[in-house]
Amino acid sequence: MSDRFSSLDARRSFRITPLIAKQQSRVTQIVKSVLRRTLPQPVWDCAKKIRYLGFPLPFRTVLPYTLLSTLNLFFLQELARRVDRLGIRGDFVECGVYRGGSAGVLGYEAVRSTFERRLWLYDSFVGMPVASEYDDDYSRMIQGKFVGSEARTRRILQRFGVPGDRFKIVVGWFEDTMPRSETFPIALLHVDCDFYQPVKLTLETFYKQIEPLGYVVLNDYGSFQGCRTATDEFLAKLGINVPLIQIDRDAYYFQKPNPAVDLELRGERGEVALRKSSPHCPPPSFC
Repeated sequence: MSDRFSSLDARRSFRITPLIAKQQSRVTQIVKSVLRRTLPQPVWDCAKKIRYLGFPLPFRTVLPYTLLSTLNLFFLQELARRVDRLGIRGDFVECGVYRGGSAGVLGYEAVRSTFERRLWLYDSFVGMPVASEYDDDYSRMIQGKFVGSEARTRRILQRFGVPGDRFKIVVGWFEDTMPRSETFPIALLHVDCDFYQPVKLTLETFYKQIEPLGYVVLNDYGSFQGCRTATDEFLAKLGINVPLIQIDRDAYYFQKPNPAVDLELRGERGEVALRKSSPHCPPPSFC
């Protein structure tokens, strides 16, 4: 009996408390920071690739080249597949590409879609733009940082077998490129440009082109004041009352309403269920 209790006490003594977990996380971050500063870039990139070998495609290829969480990437893939199941035509658009990680996920799904989808990518590839008065202090701190790579983005897409005529990279500041953008139907819009002005311009340019029941992913709604303000103002201006569904700490998404279809919202998740009365809609289980 005494041995049994002594064994139980020993197991309890080694239990990881929240304080120990926090200390371990802090030590891990310090070690990663030291390695990041001391290791050459090729060695660091190789180490990250080894870390992600256990993930399926496309994630093990793109994870070293994105700032998105793994959950965010998985959900982006799910929405890209969901528009197929819903029978929504249109292209994929990403505004804010960085090094091509999330673009790789969208390109991977675009060429496997039952529709002839193209991928449109918008970025300056020279770093973050100038923050506005609507942005927070952190946004002003990172102006000019996070320089992306058009070449890396192209290599990722080529590795996934995305033909050159199925994607287009539009290089430049949004205020210069978006007013001249082509008009085409959109099934999924991925907004990953952080600051107030780029998010506002992205929504004003592309929202009207999104097909009914298409998706808008706001990658920075939960973490950047400018993104949140621009989105809230845009939806309020158009009188759009839709639930924003949280993916992780940073990202949210919503589905563009279709006034021609009778919709009902499923509880707090806000997922759209199409009534069986519409002969042109897939079963609600696909929504």
